[in-house]
Amino acid sequence: MIQNKEAHGQLIAAVTELGVEPGGMNTPISIDPDTGEPWRERFDEFALVQEERHLQTAAYVLCSYLTGMRDSEVQAMRPGCLIRSRSPDGIVERLAIRSMVYKGRGTRGDIEEWITIAPVARAIEVAERLAARHRVQRGEDGVWIVLDRGRALDRGLPHVVRQINRFSTHLDACYGTAGVPAIPLADGRSWIFNTRQLRRTVAWYIANRPFGVVAGKIQYKHASVAMFDGYAGSSASGFRQEVEQELALGQLDDVVEQFEAHRRGEMPAGPAALRVGAEMDRVRQELDPLPGRIVDSGRIKAMLGHLARTLHVGHLNDCFFEPATALCLKRSPERARTEPILSNCAPDRCPNSCLSRRHLPPWEASIAEAEALLKNKRLPPLQREALRLDNERKRRLIAPLKAEAAS
Repeated sequence: MIQNKEAHGQLIAAVTELGVEPGGMNTPISIDPDTGEPWRERFDEFALVQEERHLQTAAYVLCSYLTGMRDSEVQAMRPGCLIRSRSPDGIVERLAIRSMVYKGRGTRGDIEEWITIAPVARAIEVAERLAARHRVQRGEDGVWIVLDRGRALDRGLPHVVRQINRFSTHLDACYGTAGVPAIPLADGRSWIFNTRQLRRTVAWYIANRPFGVVAGKIQYKHASVAMFDGYAGSSASGFRQEVEQELALGQLDDVVEQFEAHRRGEMPAGPAALRVGAEMDRVRQELDPLPGRIVDSGRIKAMLGHLARTLHVGHLNDCFFEPATALCLKRSPERARTEPILSNCAPDRCPNSCLSRRHLPPWEASIAEAEALLKNKRLPPLQREALRLDNERKRRLIAPLKAEAAS
């Protein structure tokens, strides 16, 4: 009910004549490089509080995801937890987070360090700045203080989960369209996030991308394999064990996928093709003695487990690793390894090497690149002959796959 009709009428008249503008703060808004437009409208006091919460949530997600830390370990961070140091030669900067590990350590926990990367360091610095004025008001010393003054007691894991899902909804509202949200749907419904998914997801990516450690180095912009090793959980947080678990599951999924392709008539190529094909034929005969028989996936995985344990997925080929016959170990002093040295791989000669249709594109691209070089009239004869022989070797290797794809 309008109590002062005269004032209300004057206000409406002023709005009609002068119009309105969003926000009340004359703050420059940065340009979104994807659109060339300001990334949002102007801020008012309420919008600023909302954006601070979303910024804190984004910082938390970056920190949790790109470190593999558990929620309790992230929440235990205190101001000054980011440690910067340099290598003895002063060239490489080392970034680490100092926090508490609680799992298996009782209620008091133990202090540990996590090697981290620049985006995480930036996220921690932002989170500390956001929490600074609230820390004094609340008398708390954490980094991830609840920024809502009315919810001083609303903290811990439930609060973090709510904030992440609110952030997801916010991203859909800002960047999604009707029927195509910014965060893809899962089975037709919005995905519900929790903190464990962050740790498990980064473990999956590290374990299941080709070449393992090298993938971590490339995907997450690490400066060296040594830094990646520390990042992947050299501390006692248990993250490395999760990576190993995801690696085993990923290997099994890859073998099952290859087995299903084999059942459809897709034959592998490479030196290990006969061995792997014979083993898959054996499993298929045991699984399919009767037409129309339905076999559960658990039994398939159980019968293919021995192949999965030796599988290392690669960009140019897959390696069903057997140390006794691995050519990559012949040139290495580390003969007692339990995994291949993929940088020493000889895909066309090693008895452990196997190719499938998904390996065709990089081989064909390599052949095409060599053919382009051979068109250069100034190419020395020895180099020309080396390129020609190399292309012949590549064509022989992928010939079975090309013939099968053409049939």
